[in-house]
Amino acid sequence: MLVTLVLMFAGGWYFDQHSGWFDPKIYAPYSDTAQLAAFQPQSGDAALVAKGKAVYESVCGICHGSDGLGKAGQAPPLAGSEWVAKDLVSLARIPLTGMNGPIQVAGKEWNLAMAPMGAGLSDADLAAVLTYIRNAWGNKSSPVSEADLKAARAAISGNAPSAAAQAKMTSVERGHLVFEKYGCPQCHGPNGTGGVTNLNAKTAEQVPSLIYVADGYNKAELMAFIKRGERNIPRKNPAGPEPPRFMPEWKSIVNPDELSDISDFLFSLKPKGEKLDF
Repeated sequence: MLVTLVLMFAGGWYFDQHSGWFDPKIYAPYSDTAQLAAFQPQSGDAALVAKGKAVYESVCGICHGSDGLGKAGQAPPLAGSEWVAKDLVSLARIPLTGMNGPIQVAGKEWNLAMAPMGAGLSDADLAAVLTYIRNAWGNKSSPVSEADLKAARAAISGNAPSAAAQAKMTSVERGHLVFEKYGCPQCHGPNGTGGVTNLNAKTAEQVPSLIYVADGYNKAELMAFIKRGERNIPRKNPAGPEPPRFMPEWKSIVNPDELSDISDFLFSLKPKGEKLDF
């Protein structure tokens, strides 16, 4: 009887791992249709959507959800959102410059801040993400090409300093541009002075000031913190709701040179002759 039970268990395990649950399209080493689809060669719009999905999951999905339904108190839905179907410049402006303040999405008002999470993505990657969200979860809008996105970015960026001009700046000056580029003032205030509301956050229900980071971090520690972000914000009332604002993970968005420059800028904010330990 024991041998029979062992054989039945082994047979069940083999079936579970290799059968594809009777789907004739699936056979070893694949175990389900999603895994099989991921290995299929793709081209054209299908390849663009597949690439966009991968970038979306790593950059956008933490707030808007892999299902595009958003998260209460954190981010509005993208599924069925009228913003997804807007003209490209209006749509691209959100990931490129961020958003702060009230916005109507699918008949509901949201009053939150979004960092410009797409500002550090390449034209190709951001075009792929926008193509994906415009064709996922029931959305039906035209794809976005790399050329289209490049033109939209140029229209949105306006008079941004050229690469040659930035090369002549100090690291602190370039860091200030990075601070503005990624929408940091939307949460941390002008020049890192802080004060943006973050309900139930332990830091006086506000996003903290950055002017004294030099007292709490060295440069390597600050760069590491910016890269990893801080998802779980300490709560003022442990039994209360999760604070809606948190520090995104920037490691796949901000490049190493920008990371170094923004760290120098943040260290420069400390008032001369003052010290305030954390």
